[in-house]
Amino acid sequence: MRLKLDPGERVIVITRPQARRLFWPAVAFLLVLAAGGFGAGWLSREDLPAWLVDWRAPLLLIGLLLAVLLAGKMSVLPLLRWLGTRYLLTNRRLIVRQGWGRRREHQLLLASIFGLATEQSVLQRMLRSGQLRADVGYGRYSVLPDVPEVVRFRSLVVKAIEDLPRTAMFDGVDVERLQEMEYGEEGWQGDDQQ
Repeated sequence: MRLKLDPGERVIVITRPQARRLFWPAVAFLLVLAAGGFGAGWLSREDLPAWLVDWRAPLLLIGLLLAVLLAGKMSVLPLLRWLGTRYLLTNRRLIVRQGWGRRREHQLLLASIFGLATEQSVLQRMLRSGQLRADVGYGRYSVLPDVPEVVRFRSLVVKAIEDLPRTAMFDGVDVERLQEMEYGEEGWQGDDQQ
């Protein structure tokens, strides 16, 4: 499903999480292939014990099915999960989309972000990735894990926030003074008080 943009909204960048999370699934895939090849080679040798000769074909089939299931669970599913995750930055929103059939989508309006922070481990610094933490107020944070080029992505988000249309609160207008002008010196008293 394509992203529906509001009028005047444009996409700045689309990316997916850093590919380092695919390292262990790739290692698991190679180990499953190696173990499957070793097992198939061992079962196809000439000096196989006599009691295993009759079971050669079923054992090869079971080994093949087991290798396919293990490779699918340990390697293909993480790859599909990674391929199905996207980070989208528009000039108004920060969007995280996950999934293929059953999609999850989390949207943050750029105007609701109070602060941005990046966190990087040593490995993430070497790969130039990291976590982006968006402070959305009231002690709540939205975290984007394994953002590639996290420092550059953060600067793009900051630039998009700076380019947002200005309102009275952001233009330096004294909001308290504005309320005094609208409601009087005491402020708004409610409908029941005169």
